[in-house]
Amino acid sequence: MKSVDTSKFSMDECWGVQINGLSHCKKINCKWQGLTACEGKNIIKSGLNSKGYRIGEFGLVEKLVG
Repeated sequence: MKSVDTSKFSMDECWGVQINGLSHCKKINCKWQGLTACEGKNIIKSGLNSKGYRIGEFGLVEKLVG
């Protein structure tokens, strides 16, 4: 089982993407995908959550960018 430090997660962005990474969107059928309402769109564009942590292909990368 995967263990993650949720204190590094942005509360207002998609947790599925933050936990499982960018690959999460390829594996699910999310009704918000491709819409402006998607809470992961900024993470997908920048590779960072709003707290500045890098989100990789398979989830949170443990170091702060900057």
